[in-house]
Amino acid sequence: MDISIQKTYKKGTHVYVRDEKEAWVRAEVTNVSVDEKAGKVSIELKHLADDSRSSTFEATLREVLETKTKELPLLCDPPGSDGIDDLTNLSHLHEPAVLDNLRLRYKENDIYTYSGIVLVALNPFARVDRYSQHELETYAGRARGELQPHLFAIAEDAYQGMIRDCMNQTIIVSG
Repeated sequence: MDISIQKTYKKGTHVYVRDEKEAWVRAEVTNVSVDEKAGKVSIELKHLADDSRSSTFEATLREVLETKTKELPLLCDPPGSDGIDDLTNLSHLHEPAVLDNLRLRYKENDIYTYSGIVLVALNPFARVDRYSQHELETYAGRARGELQPHLFAIAEDAYQGMIRDCMNQTIIVSG
């Protein structure tokens, strides 16, 4: 099992580590050592948002492999998959990857993100020009996923389902 740890967490691998202020931050693996005799694994990390910060993940192989009392740092998605519009397309679907993806999209003023058939909407705390007649007409007659995520895409999908299946549709709004 130590070989798989060294293959997965090799130098340059990007991972998420817990952070008191940000919840999760990205870090890069700078060194991995597995001592089979002592039964220990050590992963040295450099925090990407702050070059001066580094940390070390240390655990016994038993903690990591058998009891799962201590989890290895969670892997980041490969480069190029940042800010994708459907969370189900993430390679690693875990809390830090979801939050990081939503944060990146929010920074780009993309307040809507799909998670399969669910639309995740983040409040921009500002007026947005996303509900014009032109925007409504853009989504009319289009399949969900054909354009960027939007509330109008969900409404159009429900409307088309109602027409196609001759059945009532439900949209749940929670927040």
